[in-house]
Amino acid sequence: MYKLTFALLFALLAVTACKQDGAEKATIAAEQANSTNLAGHWIAMDFCSRADQYGSVLGAMNNAHKPYSYSLTFNPDKPDSVFCYNGFETWALPVVINADTIEMKNAGQNNKSVFLIYNSTDDKSITMFDGTSGSTNMDKFIKSKAGAQNGALSFNVALNHNLFNGTFTRVGSKSDEKIQFTPGGVVMNLEPYKRYEVCAGGDCFMTLEPIDVVTLASAVNGQIKRTYMGFKYSAQNDTLTFYNLVDTNPGEKGAFAIGKPAYTFLRKRLQ
Repeated sequence: MYKLTFALLFALLAVTACKQDGAEKATIAAEQANSTNLAGHWIAMDFCSRADQYGSVLGAMNNAHKPYSYSLTFNPDKPDSVFCYNGFETWALPVVINADTIEMKNAGQNNKSVFLIYNSTDDKSITMFDGTSGSTNMDKFIKSKAGAQNGALSFNVALNHNLFNGTFTRVGSKSDEKIQFTPGGVVMNLEPYKRYEVCAGGDCFMTLEPIDVVTLASAVNGQIKRTYMGFKYSAQNDTLTFYNLVDTNPGEKGAFAIGKPAYTFLRKRLQ
């Protein structure tokens, strides 16, 4: 009787220990980086926050640094790759995942790697450590909730929200109609323009003197017309001015001069 009881007790303890050990292993596995919890588009939130602070993409770059990539996209169907976006192009890099560390291989000159640390606690963030340019830069990434189709659009939504959060009133206009630049890139109540896109890298930085650039799109006779303008906030980020850009040397890149103001807006931030 005692032998049976002790044997049964030992078996129950063994089963319980196995269950606890399995639960602990499952918890550890859930906390580590894998194709499931990484899946989605991750955006460089530190950079977007700096753009909000300075009211400027160039300000965010020049007062700190430009991250190696603005967005990181992990696709569970391609677990050995990550897709990067830098403001004008998207490319894939091979990755190696080891617990909470992700190595992005062949990212820089001499096949240097960029390392990512996945933080499963609190805000579920990724910290990027980029030493490909000499000094090591750190950037925080968070997973986008925008539901955009790719990493580029996900980043644009976050950048737009940080740069143009609020409602705008046009200075000198008789109308007090509120103008908005939505995170999705829609312009509201600024005819004839319907959409906008902020320059975050590449040839769209086209001016002789540094200034942030925005592309405004309108429809003319069924055709999309794009107008490039420079933009700048006041020191308090409460006044926004769009400037005409003048092509001083047609056909030559970077030959636009900053012309006269096209629009000036007063901003009221949304709480």
